[in-house]
Amino acid sequence: MKKLNSGTPNSMGRCLTQELAERYAAGDCSDDERQVIEAHLAECEACRRRTTSFGATEKSNSKMTPQHAPAKSVEKTCVLPDELPTKSLAEPTAPSLGQHDFAKSLQSMIEGYEIIEEMPRGGQAVVYKAVHTATKTHVAIKVLLPTLLASARARHYFEREAELIASLDHPNIVGIRDSGIIHHQYYFVMQYIDGQTLEKYVRSENLSFRETVLLFHKICTAITYAHQQGVMHRDLKFANILVDQRGEPHVLDFGLAKAVGLTEQAPDRAVATMTGQLAGTLSTMSPEQAAGRPDLIDVRTDVYSLGVILYRMLTGQYPYDVTGSTLEVLQNIQQAEPVRPRQIIRKFDSDVEAILLTALAKEPDQRYHSAADLKSDIEHWLEGRPIRVKCVSTTYLLRKIIARHRYTSTVAALLLLIVMAFAYVSFDLYLTTKKAQRQSEQKANSLSAQIATTSEVTRLLAFTYFLENWRLNFDKRAALALFYISTGSKEQKAAMFLRNPAPVADKADSFRQACSDEDRWFAEFIIGENYLRNGDRNKAAQAFKHSYEAIPRAPQGTNPSINNWLFRQIRARLEELNAAGAPTIEDERS
Repeated sequence: MKKLNSGTPNSMGRCLTQELAERYAAGDCSDDERQVIEAHLAECEACRRRTTSFGATEKSNSKMTPQHAPAKSVEKTCVLPDELPTKSLAEPTAPSLGQHDFAKSLQSMIEGYEIIEEMPRGGQAVVYKAVHTATKTHVAIKVLLPTLLASARARHYFEREAELIASLDHPNIVGIRDSGIIHHQYYFVMQYIDGQTLEKYVRSENLSFRETVLLFHKICTAITYAHQQGVMHRDLKFANILVDQRGEPHVLDFGLAKAVGLTEQAPDRAVATMTGQLAGTLSTMSPEQAAGRPDLIDVRTDVYSLGVILYRMLTGQYPYDVTGSTLEVLQNIQQAEPVRPRQIIRKFDSDVEAILLTALAKEPDQRYHSAADLKSDIEHWLEGRPIRVKCVSTTYLLRKIIARHRYTSTVAALLLLIVMAFAYVSFDLYLTTKKAQRQSEQKANSLSAQIATTSEVTRLLAFTYFLENWRLNFDKRAALALFYISTGSKEQKAAMFLRNPAPVADKADSFRQACSDEDRWFAEFIIGENYLRNGDRNKAAQAFKHSYEAIPRAPQGTNPSINNWLFRQIRARLEELNAAGAPTIEDERS
């Protein structure tokens, strides 16, 4: 760490030397010296007056020097940057040199509160998490930075923020509980929100489309209330909206807020220090703010920022590129048209897209006239009713076209009526044709099924007749039955196998191969019949047993009663040959 100048005040409270006070007022101190000096200034009124007088003298000298005087006064928008991303009040930060001493001195000045830790420090103030000792409740104490106590403009903004917040009483706006000035130290006590920033909450909770819009509706309701009370926020962004453990949003940081209809009175009101990282504020800045037009800033500026917030909540990105240099981002805010949400998410709701594009109009006159109008259309969408911007724009466009081209509109309407009538007749004929075609197909399918059933029944009956006559050696009758058995069927193969005089062992394998796996039971049954007729009862019993075991894998035919008759034949053969007891065939097939 850099060694401090010998004139730097120590922990015992020694005051500033004249040389050190002059260097501090001129901004020539190191960071370590500045932090220690600021902690001392918070406690020493005499040193604060000395540095203030040095600063006033320095400003007076600079005005008297012609070569340093600006050629022309340039008016800029009053938008302060975030030098660091704003964090949730629930997220502590590690204290740097001098912060602990300042917190201790602050606790001694503001009675009734116990300082716990410092929250993220902004450009004009620092926030501490504290406990109200009387009620044991957590609060947030916002204190004007000691370096800005000498600035009338900083004190003006700080006091005005406290006044504006005190005028607001809404469950979704962080409320103020106390304020004051103690030992020239400006402070006010706010409600403490234990939660996270809006963007982190939406990302972590993985909200649905409707849940996201419902959450935004609560934010829009809070801003509508603020506008109705005559307060514009002017710095709406994700870091300034915290969501608590119950999922309730809370709008905070009214440091740039002002009363509706009033203008800034300070001569340096429009000057903003644009150093550091500006993405946090620029990302939701309105075109009139980016153009440096404070005369155009009104409640529609907050409407634009709300549109940017909802756009990012629903699409996950900003309406245009907000990366790159500050100049490029400012140009995009003023000129780049927002990317249509449907180009990012193909099934994006068209009504919500219309709401977003209206809120993000570059010209204030083309936006919603107030946050109340935006809130109204959000409510209409949530309730399933038509939104105002979509209905009005479509009706207005059609009315203008018809009024301008009455003759053409009449001819177009007649042509449209003729086309619709022709389309209706054509569609009716198409439906009638399709219906007749379906009925014809149904009849053909029914007839085919009946023919197939008749053919199967005839084939099975013919084979049954053949088998009975073959068993009784009625060769002529058996040969006659072959004429009624379909060619290539399993029954014809079985009949040819039984009429073949070759030994069963020689022809059995080829017969099995000729039958499919589903007909394995049938093949074994026929082989068993052949063995039984030849007097080989053991091999016949084995074949019948194999057939019986393969029955569960056999599919039901069109007429299962025929197959069931064959199944009963197999069981009867097994009982006759004393192979094994078996359950009834009907039970096996049920």
